[in-house]
Amino acid sequence: MENLKLLFDPSAPADGAVRLDLPGGLTLEDAADALEALLAAEAVEYVLVVVDGRPVGVTSRSRLVRIGATSMRSLGDGAGATLPGESLRYRLLRYTCGTCGAEIRRVHVDPRDPPACPNGHGVLELPR
Repeated sequence: MENLKLLFDPSAPADGAVRLDLPGGLTLEDAADALEALLAAEAVEYVLVVVDGRPVGVTSRSRLVRIGATSMRSLGDGAGATLPGESLRYRLLRYTCGTCGAEIRRVHVDPRDPPACPNGHGVLELPR
């Protein structure tokens, strides 16, 4: 988690931030790619990053733009052969609680450990 600190914005508020759940063992590049995919897909300003169920920091769209993390890299970028369209590395999964509307975004889901509502309403649903 220490390497992810570069992505965080100390002035970004956690209240109202969109939650992005990431698996453990993530590299800085993987976390930046997942954040890029989220910012490209949704008009959000603040993101609470959660790794292995533990909140590790909050970032902002403006912070990621300042450090150059939102260049929308994709497969083949090193060779200049970028393909248009959606990211080929990550597909964001957006889960919601049918009771309170709480939302969690993930890039990876272990079927043995589905995301749960942070307000205690049980397993979250993946809208179709």
